[in-house]
Amino acid sequence: MLSRFIFFAVFVFIAAGCAKQWSNKEIKPEKLPKLKPKEFIAKLDSISLSAPHYMYTKLKVNYKGADNKGSFKTTLKSVQDSAVSAVVSFARIPVFSVLIDSSRLTIVNKKDKCFSEQSISEFSKKVGVDFALQNFEELIFGHAIGFSHDKKYHVLNDPYHYVLSTHRKGGGRKKKEIVYRYSLAPSQNHLSSIFISAPVDSTEIEIKYLEWQESATYLLPKVIEMNIQTRNNFGQINLEYTRVDAITSDSLFLTIPEKYEKCN
Repeated sequence: MLSRFIFFAVFVFIAAGCAKQWSNKEIKPEKLPKLKPKEFIAKLDSISLSAPHYMYTKLKVNYKGADNKGSFKTTLKSVQDSAVSAVVSFARIPVFSVLIDSSRLTIVNKKDKCFSEQSISEFSKKVGVDFALQNFEELIFGHAIGFSHDKKYHVLNDPYHYVLSTHRKGGGRKKKEIVYRYSLAPSQNHLSSIFISAPVDSTEIEIKYLEWQESATYLLPKVIEMNIQTRNNFGQINLEYTRVDAITSDSLFLTIPEKYEKCN
């Protein structure tokens, strides 16, 4: 797989070199109008308030890591600030059902006919990452994860990109704090990417919002790419919204069959 990627990269490099022979002028990006920190924060605050109360979507998920790769499809439902449910399917066969609310995570394993229930705080301790329903909603709605208009932020000096950060460059590493960087699209109406870094754990997460779509009166992600780098591992997850309904209301529930036992 790596050899194919190298071949593709070399091909693109050669093609780009040939293209330059046909052009005497390089196309330079235009400088963007400046945004003051207060204006930037107001933009992110406005984006964070724009979300459908109900959402139904179908997702195509591709993932790859150091040792594995694969794909599956998910049907996702959400009721804002209440709960998110998902049905994960392989080869069109439902395998897992998940329900996340403000305090609990429930998983029904249809393949092994078992289930697991645990608090969000307990799950966070197991995976070593602080997890909350709000963070999941921020991801699927395209909001700034971990953002609060009460925090202090810095607009980084980049005339070609809008970047707001909790720290100046290198500041998080010195203080051993988590760094959040939010990149705003040139249109200023949605995010283009989010970068989260925990220097003390050598962990970095980059979320790229590659495509957007309109549903009802809402602007929602269409294609998301997530790159996760830890001290000993890396992974990439791609989400593609193949269907979105931000109008129809629906109740969320998860039924555990009586014959199912707790998963080991």
